[in-house]
Amino acid sequence: MPMLVSKFILLVFLWGLPLGASPMASETWQELSKDGLRAADEGRFRDAEILFRRAHEKSSVFDRDDPRHAAGLNNLAFALHANGQYAAAADLYLEALTIRETMLGHRHPDVAISCNNLGELYRLLGRYEEAERFHRRALDIRTGLFGEEHPETAQSMNSLGVLYAHRRLFDEAEELYRVALEVRKSSYGDDHPATAETRNNLATLHYADGRFAEAEALYLQAIAIEERTLNGQHPALATTLSNLAELYRSQGKLDQALELHQRAVDIRKQGLGIDHPVTAQSLNNIAVTEFERGNSGDAERLYRESLRIQEAILGNAHPDLALTLNNLAELLRSERRFDEAKPLYRRALAIDEAIFGAEHPDLALGLNNLALLHFDKGAYLEAEQLLDRAVAIEEDRDRGDNTDLIVTLENHAIVLRELRRHREAEEAEAKAESLRAQL
Repeated sequence: MPMLVSKFILLVFLWGLPLGASPMASETWQELSKDGLRAADEGRFRDAEILFRRAHEKSSVFDRDDPRHAAGLNNLAFALHANGQYAAAADLYLEALTIRETMLGHRHPDVAISCNNLGELYRLLGRYEEAERFHRRALDIRTGLFGEEHPETAQSMNSLGVLYAHRRLFDEAEELYRVALEVRKSSYGDDHPATAETRNNLATLHYADGRFAEAEALYLQAIAIEERTLNGQHPALATTLSNLAELYRSQGKLDQALELHQRAVDIRKQGLGIDHPVTAQSLNNIAVTEFERGNSGDAERLYRESLRIQEAILGNAHPDLALTLNNLAELLRSERRFDEAKPLYRRALAIDEAIFGAEHPDLALGLNNLALLHFDKGAYLEAEQLLDRAVAIEEDRDRGDNTDLIVTLENHAIVLRELRRHREAEEAEAKAESLRAQL
């Protein structure tokens, strides 16, 4: 039977947000902007938002085509973005981009910053095609202006790698991460938050590929750097702690996982607030861990709180919402609360299909779990149809790690035997056994 899965959040720093100030800039505006950038760099995003709002008010005296106006819009958008106010951030990012394109041309470094920020925001919103378009544009501008061995180019590589990882294009993501890591080590040194960030991202690929020892080593290196160079309440540290916790959970080290997840959620609540999508993700992760520890009541409460936040902030059609819906449905199925679980499974599947398309690997989990629900209810024909579709999707993946496919094949074989289709069941079992031998 499939395990519950928790997505990891890959926080991408938006390094190098410039003030864009000229020598005649208002000192008050400039100081507010500098203080806001410092607060953002230290992970104090709510303080940064207050400061950037005050700076934006001061910028009302500037002409619309003044570079300071676009810089102020970008900086305020960044704070809103970091604080989970995604729709408002998008509007300001787009306004800043329009001003910069008009005044600076389409291949200016500040245009690349706006494109990178929009790409990251659209990734968080699950709008992956738009995200890729902006990230590729930022990378193209930076490569042309600075070359491939520049930290701004590395930032774009890292950001595009995060997007590819979310789209399960792991080979493409790993190549970008490895180049970005070397550039960042050369530019910033080995003991810097930027190198820690890319190590964290590279570790997630190893985790997804079942290379747990390599993933753990990279996570621990990243945490050590972040603990030395960032304050102990920085959201970036919470991200790496959460990712390491998920690795431990997948290995059955549930007490260690819970301790790290609790530390991560405490940081996020303090720095970002309870009603933030990243905090909701932490609640989902703790719920998964509590469920696996046998604490279904606590897990259900945490899932529902996570859903409340996600629906309020992300809306009703976001991939993170689909994941939590699927996880709650799995809990309800385990308690044989089938009538409650079924609409949640279907809703999660509809969200993922609308976002990713009918053949995306992310659909396989939802199809598999919904099939198990039908199996538990004795609806074997419906279960077989769903599992047949899940197998086809997973077989189409070009990956070395076939763990998910093995589980789906074994589930498929069980259902086929109930339908007295023994030859097909034996074929599915043999294929699963062959793939398991290759792990």
